[in-house]
Parts: sequence; structure tokens; C-alpha cells
Amino acid sequence: MGDLKLPGVGSGFPIQNFVDITVQAERAPKEQQLARRANDIEVQLSAYGGLKGVLDEFKSSLKTLGEEEAFQKRSARLSESGFVTAKADKNAVAGSYSLQVEQLAEAHKVGTGYIDKADADKTLGSGTLTLNIGADESFSVNIDKDKSTLAEVATAVNNAEDNKGVRATVVTDDSGSRLVFFADKTGTDNQITISATGNADGEGGASLASLGTVTDIQAAQDAIITIDGAKVTSQSNEIKDAIAGVTLDVKKMSEWEDSSDHTQGRKSLTLTIGYDKGAVESNLKGFVESFNKVVKTIQQLSAYNPETERAGPLNGDGTARNLNSKIRQLLSESVEGAVAPVKSLTDLGITTKQDGTIELDNDLLKTQVADNFERIGLLFSTEKGVSNKLDQLMEEFVGKEGILTSKNESLNEQMRKLEQEADDFSEYMVNFEQRTYKQFSAMDMAVAQMNQQLSSVISAFENMPSFGSSKK
Repeated sequence: MGDLKLPGVGSGFPIQNFVDITVQAERAPKEQQLARRANDIEVQLSAYGGLKGVLDEFKSSLKTLGEEEAFQKRSARLSESGFVTAKADKNAVAGSYSLQVEQLAEAHKVGTGYIDKADADKTLGSGTLTLNIGADESFSVNIDKDKSTLAEVATAVNNAEDNKGVRATVVTDDSGSRLVFFADKTGTDNQITISATGNADGEGGASLASLGTVTDIQAAQDAIITIDGAKVTSQSNEIKDAIAGVTLDVKKMSEWEDSSDHTQGRKSLTLTIGYDKGAVESNLKGFVESFNKVVKTIQQLSAYNPETERAGPLNGDGTARNLNSKIRQLLSESVEGAVAPVKSLTDLGITTKQDGTIELDNDLLKTQVADNFERIGLLFSTEKGVSNKLDQLMEEFVGKEGILTSKNESLNEQMRKLEQEADDFSEYMVNFEQRTYKQFSAMDMAVAQMNQQLSSVISAFENMPSFGSSKK
């Protein structure tokens, strides 16, 4: 009952109403001030956050263009698909090559003799399997008598800790069941040979030694291709550096020129190695789009509408103006180390429009990419190229210690202090309300005492004898 607040018992005044009005008069101005300050900080945080976001995106587009490899990438095109795929790195020399796929690499596969399907789950007994891969690799697997069915032998081979690259499985067909072993790797260097010893202690006197007799299911085979008439043999279907900087992955043998008698050999595919110009064109278009997004964001945040008399959150902000000015300066100047006819972005067809954004002349860009591809690389990717200069500028604004990064941290710190101030004010108001209630209650008690004293005085006067009256 200690918190129960009643009307004034002495005065009859609505004390709680007086307290509420007094407290609200104290609270409202400060709360409004705190709300305005919080809103101002949030607006600025949002504005700087939006600007930082588009600058980070712009920085990513610069990174793509600034990498030296961006202008050293090679494209690899084949005249027909399905037979070979090709990848070319920066070491590949532009040119065309005639290819023919004569043979695919195959992994060696062998099978044991058949046993009746009904006996597939019977044990073959204890013993040792020795598996050889090529001339240099081998491993042995010891088989227990109680774990010597075909499936259990296959599992033992597959799980062997020192397995050098042989897998086993049980295959059942119309002839019965047998173990099939196959090499992990293709090529004649990975042929499998198997030997087995057994103790003839399997069911019905079966012996593990029977697994030592195998027949070829699929012969080990190397891939064979011809490049401009020269024969290339490979253990794998992936053939690296037969052409410098090029990786070929053969998928299917080339078709015959004459399908009837095969006397004319196989058809040739044409492999063309060139610069990856399409990727550079795409990256340059992305650069223009990202730049324009930066400009439009700055304009939107810095704008002032005289009709509505409303200003953007960064209107008058020196940071936005400074950034815009520096970017324009870098875009308009020639690049030290660049070579004519590509010495500035203007030479690529990138020009500034009246609204501050830039536009790209696609026809001029295609011409320069076709005729001066490597010189475009000098414009962007050299130490003093466009990408590095703009990247350094972005670091100045959005880097770890950049201007926008620092502003963002400062605003967050202001917000934390404001939140603490709001918490302190809430505590102050609790105490203020308690003090105010006590003051009004004290006033009520004082009024009650005064009323009581006044009543006593009035009563005393009423009981006094009247002067001049005669009493009997």
C-alpha cells in the first residue's frame, strides 16, 4: 500500500493530477530534445552507410579491372562441342590448332572367375590378397576365415589403410557372381595384377587362392590425341601443357571423316586461343555502372529542393563534395605509363554527362578492345593506372581508417552516449516524480493543519460571550 497515491486528505486537491502535470512538464522538453538528436544521428548513419555501400561496390569493380591478369586472360574456343574442353591461362599464345582425339584413357578393370549365385554368400576361407598397381605400387590384404564372402573381401580391399588405388565390388550377372577390381587412375602405368594365397578352409573346401586368377574386363589405355598432326600420349584424359598454358580434357573420340570405311582418318577440331576480351568489356561496363551509382547517391544525399525547402542529409557536407571532386579529377587526367591511343578513359569512350554521371561509347570501346587490348591493361593495371589511383582514393574514404569509416564510428559513439544520457534521464525522472509527490503531500498536510487551526480559532470566537449583553 506504500505506493498507493490518494487525493489530498487535508486540502481535497487532486494531488496526483498536479504531480503528473509537473512531471510531464519536466520530461517533455528533454525527451523531445533526445529524440531530435537521435533522429539526426540515425539519418546521418543511414546516409553515410548508403554512401559507403556504393563506394565498396565501386571498389570491387576497380579490383576486377586493376588485376594484371584481367588483361592477360585467354579464351579457348572449339569448333565443335562434346569432344574436348579446353582452358587457357595467361601463358597460352594466341593462335589456332587442329586437334583429333584418337583414343580415350581408360582405367584397367579385371574380374575373378564366376561362382554360382547361390554360393555368393559362402566363405572362401582365410588367406592373403596381394594387389599390384603398375610397376611400383602394391599392398596386401589379410582375409579372416569368418569374413571371407565375396562382399566381405571387397570391403576389406576398399578399406585397406595402405590401399594404393584399387577398388573392388561384387558383380552378379547371368553367369553368376564374381569380384571385379578396377584402378582409380587411368592409363597403362596403372595396370592391376593380383595374386592370392589361401588355406582351403572356406565352406565346402573353398580357397581364397581362387581369386588370384583374373581376366581383363577393360584394358588399361592411354589417351591419344594429335595436335597439328603431332601425336600426344597421356595417362589421363586431362592433358596439360601439350600446348603451353592450355589444359585439354578429352571427352569423346573424334568422328571418322568417312564413316563407311574409316580410311580417311578422324575429323579435326579447331581450337582457337585468344584474349578474353568479352570479360574485359563486361568489367568496363560494370565500372561505369558502379561509378554512376556513386555519383547519383552523392547527388541524392547532398541535394536541396528550393520548392520544398528540404535538404538531403549530407547537404553542405564537405566530405561528399570532396569525394565527388577527387573522383572527377582522377577520371579526367591522363595516366602516366599508358600508351597512345589509350591514355585516358576518354580514349575508351567513357565521357562525363551534364548530370555528372559518365557514359560509355560501346562502339569505340569494342574498337579499342579489338585493336589495343594490351594497352587498355596499361591504362588500368599499372602502378599509376586508373584502378590503383581510384582504389587509393576509396581507401582514403572507406578504408579501415578512412574518412567515412571514422565518421561512422564517431556517430555510433554519439548514439551510445545519447542512449546513456536517455537512461540517466529516465532515472532522474523517477526520482523527480518521487520528490514532487512528497512536496505536494507535504503541502497537503500543511493545508490540513492550517484548516484545523482555522477551525479551532473560529470555534473559539463563536464560544466567546458577547460584550454588552446582560446575563441572568
